[in-house]
Amino acid sequence: MVMITTTIYFSNNVMIHRQVSLRRAVSLMDHASAIVPPEAELHEVHSPSRVVLVPAQIIFAINRAFIPQLPQPNKRSIYEREKGHCAYCDRWIAYAAATLDHIVPQSLGGGSTWENLVNCCQRCNQRKGGRTPEGAHMHLLIQPGPPKVRLRAE
Repeated sequence: MVMITTTIYFSNNVMIHRQVSLRRAVSLMDHASAIVPPEAELHEVHSPSRVVLVPAQIIFAINRAFIPQLPQPNKRSIYEREKGHCAYCDRWIAYAAATLDHIVPQSLGGGSTWENLVNCCQRCNQRKGGRTPEGAHMHLLIQPGPPKVRLRAE
């Protein structure tokens, strides 16, 4: 599999370099703001009916980009992020039996953020109680974080 580098230039001199698959690069070549550098290496893509030349680098010149706001975390989104597994014991939990756990409890100043919420089984949530994982002698098996968002041209 050949990876194609796409570079996105914004008007405020910000550049974003991303690796995309060859299939995605073929679809991006026809985009209105795509620029193919003249010195770019070309890769051949063979299909049953034709051969397509795809450049190794595609540049997107975008004046503005829509950067989506992160949604607020909720039980469903945290459950999906962890693929239904408990963050402490790694057991799979049915959605109805899953609970949200604040890593740093709200009573100790922890917020309801993507980095502070994890999916947890009822047993581990009760064992942890209103303490931090270190205070409860429990170990987080995941590193929680926000979901990935995609940039798109406005």
